[in-house]
Amino acid sequence: MWFVLIVLALGLYIYRKIFQPLQFWKVRNIPYEKPLPIVGNLLDSILKRKSLSEILTELYFKYSKHRYFGFFSFRTPTLMINDVDLAKQICIKDFEYFADHRIFIPKGIDKMWDKLIFIREGAEWQEHRKISSASFTLGKLRVMFSNLSKCAQRIMTSLHKNNKLVTGNMRPFIMKIANDFTLDAFMGIQCDSFNDPDNALLKVAVNTYLNPRMKGFLFFGTAYNTFPFLTKFFQWKFFPDTGRDFYRKIVRETLEYREKHNITRIDMLHLLNEGLLENLRENKKDPDNDEVQDEIVSQLMGMYFANFDSFTLTLCNCMYELALNPDIQERLIREIDETWANCEGNLPHDTLMGMTYMDMVYKELMRLRGNAILAERIVTKPYTIQPVLPHEKPVHLKVGQDITFPLYSYMRDPKFFPDPYKFDPERFNEENKHKIDNRAYLPFGEGPRKCIAFRLISVEIRLMLFHLLLRFRFVPTEKTVIPFVESKRHNILTSEHGYFINMEPRKDIDETYF
Repeated sequence: MWFVLIVLALGLYIYRKIFQPLQFWKVRNIPYEKPLPIVGNLLDSILKRKSLSEILTELYFKYSKHRYFGFFSFRTPTLMINDVDLAKQICIKDFEYFADHRIFIPKGIDKMWDKLIFIREGAEWQEHRKISSASFTLGKLRVMFSNLSKCAQRIMTSLHKNNKLVTGNMRPFIMKIANDFTLDAFMGIQCDSFNDPDNALLKVAVNTYLNPRMKGFLFFGTAYNTFPFLTKFFQWKFFPDTGRDFYRKIVRETLEYREKHNITRIDMLHLLNEGLLENLRENKKDPDNDEVQDEIVSQLMGMYFANFDSFTLTLCNCMYELALNPDIQERLIREIDETWANCEGNLPHDTLMGMTYMDMVYKELMRLRGNAILAERIVTKPYTIQPVLPHEKPVHLKVGQDITFPLYSYMRDPKFFPDPYKFDPERFNEENKHKIDNRAYLPFGEGPRKCIAFRLISVEIRLMLFHLLLRFRFVPTEKTVIPFVESKRHNILTSEHGYFINMEPRKDIDETYF
C-alpha cells in the first residue's frame, strides 16, 4: 500500500514539474511550438545541431501569420513576439508593464552579477541607469575620443614596426586590440598587447572572456534559472573569482593613485566613480569606499566584457565581409584616404562620425552581423495583448511571464530587408535609407532597456576600422570559409570556422601617418 502511494506521489510530482508546464500555451489557446520534456524547444541547440539564431528564425517564419507564439526555454514558457509593431508597443509605449529583464542567475549566488545594471530592477534600475547613461552621452564620448584616437595610433605604430603580412585567424589578433582599446576607454590604462602579448591584463581578460560561463550565458543562464537547485548546488557564477579579484585590485589602485596625485582623466572609471558618489550625496548617504568600489568593479566588469565581446566580434565580422566584398572595401578606403588628407593627420570625432560611406558600412554590418540575437523582458504588471487579427483572442499576461523578441529574425526578414543575407551598404544610402523600417532595424534593442553603450561601440569600430584600412587591406585566404557559417557552439553571432583573413600592408600607404 505504502509503495503504491509513494509511486503515485512520485508520478504526480514528475507530472507537475516536467509535463504540466508543457501545456502552458495549449490551455491558453495560443499557437506554440510543441516542446519536449525538460529541454523544451532547445534540443537542437543543446546537441549543437543548430544555432540559437537559426532555431528562432525558422520558427519566426513558421509562425509568420501570427503576431506571437509560444516557445519553451527548457520548461520555462516564453511568448515570442513576431510582430514588430507589437514589439515596439511593448518596449516603448507600454514599457512600464515590461520594465525588467529576465533573471538568468537567481539573486544571492553571484553578488557582482546582482549589481549589474542589466540585472537591476524597478527603481533601483532607474537610479543606476541614470548614472551609467551619463557616461555614454555624446559630449562625454567627444571628450574620450582624443584618448581613443591616441590608443588606435599606438596600436598601428606597433603593427608598423613589424611591417609584414598579418595572417591566420584574426580573432586572437582583434582580441588584443579590444583589450587595449577597452582598457584605455574604461580605466585609462595604456596597454601594448602586441609588443607584450604575455601581459597580465590581456591574459586575465582573455581567460575570463573565453570562460564557458560567459560564452554560453544565455544557454546556461536559462538552464540554471529553469532549474534553480542546480545553481545553488554548483554555486554557478558569471564572473570567475580570479577575474573579479584582479579587476577589484586594479580599480582600487587606480582610484588611490589618481586621488593621491590629483589626476582627473575622463574615462568610465572616473565617470562612474563621480556618478556614484554624487548619487550617495543626493540621497544623504555616507559614501563607503568599499561599497562604491564594489559597485564600480561590478559595473566596469560588466561593461568591459560587453564591450570586449561586441568589439571583437563586430570587427572580426567586418573584416570578413570587407574581405569578401573588395569593391565595398576599396570604396571605403578611398573615403578614408580622402578624409585623412583633409584633416591633416588629426581626425576629429565629428569628422569620423560624419563619413557617409563609413556610416553605410557600419549600419549594414550591425544589421547583418550585429551581436544581438534576441532581447527579452518579463512582465512587471498584469497586461493584456488585445486582439488585432481575426483569429486572435485577448492574451492575459501575469507578472513574471517571459517575453522574447527575435531581433536577429526581424533583420533577416525580406519583407523589411530585400535579399537579407547579402552584405549591401547601399541599403543605407541617401536614396534608400528612407525605406529602412526602423521597427525592424534593432541591432541594440529598443526602448529604455536598449543597450546604453551603442554610441561607444559605434565610435570604437569606426575609429579602429579607419586606422586599419589606412595601413592594410583585408584579403580572404584558402582557409576562409565561404559563405559565413554561424557557430552552433556559442549562443552569439560568431563564425563556426574562425576568421581566417590576411591583412596585407598597403603599398600605397602614406608613410607620414607614422
